[in-house]
Amino acid sequence: MELDPFDYGFHRDPYPTYAWLREHAPVYHNERLDFWALSRFDDVLTGLHDPATYTSTGGVAIEHTDAALKSMIEMDPPEHTRMRKLIARRFTPRRIAELEPRVRQWTNELLDSLTGRSQFDVVRRFSALLPTTVVGTMLGIPLEHHDDARRWTDDLLTRDPGNPVPPPAAAEGAMRIAMLAHELGVARRERPADDIVSTLVQADIDGVPLTDEQVIGFCLLLISGGHETTSKLIANGVRLFASHPGQRAALRADPDLMTGAVEELLRYTSPTQYMARTLTRDVELHGVVMPAGAKVVLLLGSGNRDPREFERPDEFDITRANPRILAFGHGAHVCLGAAVARLEARVALQEFLARYPEYVVDEDGVEFLHSGNVQGPTRVPVSIPVGAAAVAGGA
Repeated sequence: MELDPFDYGFHRDPYPTYAWLREHAPVYHNERLDFWALSRFDDVLTGLHDPATYTSTGGVAIEHTDAALKSMIEMDPPEHTRMRKLIARRFTPRRIAELEPRVRQWTNELLDSLTGRSQFDVVRRFSALLPTTVVGTMLGIPLEHHDDARRWTDDLLTRDPGNPVPPPAAAEGAMRIAMLAHELGVARRERPADDIVSTLVQADIDGVPLTDEQVIGFCLLLISGGHETTSKLIANGVRLFASHPGQRAALRADPDLMTGAVEELLRYTSPTQYMARTLTRDVELHGVVMPAGAKVVLLLGSGNRDPREFERPDEFDITRANPRILAFGHGAHVCLGAAVARLEARVALQEFLARYPEYVVDEDGVEFLHSGNVQGPTRVPVSIPVGAAAVAGGA
């Protein structure tokens, strides 16, 4: 069996491939695409916690790009630590808690726009729009450019079938985001505001201000990371709750259960399927030697279904007790925006179920993103049975 992250069939359901890898090739080598892959939970976790061996400096994707802009995700400590500290205060628990009323307001405004509709695409009309608003507002992107940033991120991540080389549209999307970030950085140097870009243009490392390239690199990372994965998380929640009506009913009866439900969503259908690293030395695992300089894919999505770590790993269960999950990474590179994504998903899904206690997903009409490492739907058609829609503002 071949692990091909650029295969369109794999994007719909990667989990049978992962199950085969865990049992038959826990240290897998794809000679055609020239990468190795680790699929078991403990091996993935070890790689995430060992940047001295599994370095990020060679890039975090399988595909090679000649990007002139380097973000902190492609750095290791201590350089990574210094860069991360510059904006960490924007992601403190207090800051995230302060976001909740606005996230709930934006969520309800989006749901208000669906009032009276008996059919709609959850992604296009809801799950793709909320993260765009949140990350756009946090960065300081003007409202009229929020949707532009969403479209350019889609272009940046999309790949052609079976081809690790980014298509021209991906480079165009990256360039458009970079231009937007540059324009915003110039504006905030002249007139700072209470947003992340203002923080960046006023920041320094050891007395040296960040360059325009560093500011743009930050923006590229936060826009792409803050939009697409959260959109997929929310959309997958809508799908899974529809196919598990008992759990949907429990969530409607007790919205506080949504906190645990989001954790199970992250485990069961990880929006980020892998992170790549480059080996700084030879590594032997399970009797196989991976050579220094090799690209190694840490399969987060596979580790989150590993029966060595989870009981009934292929069952979706919102009551699962507080498991360790890999969806946001671990160690130095654990996702900075994890708490924001959790907040958005929790609020969005609570309010969606309040509006639509009963809805039907047309699984035959679901379409998926064709990206190397982000997995999830780009289209989720739902229909609302007559009389099942709640009034505007929630049930």
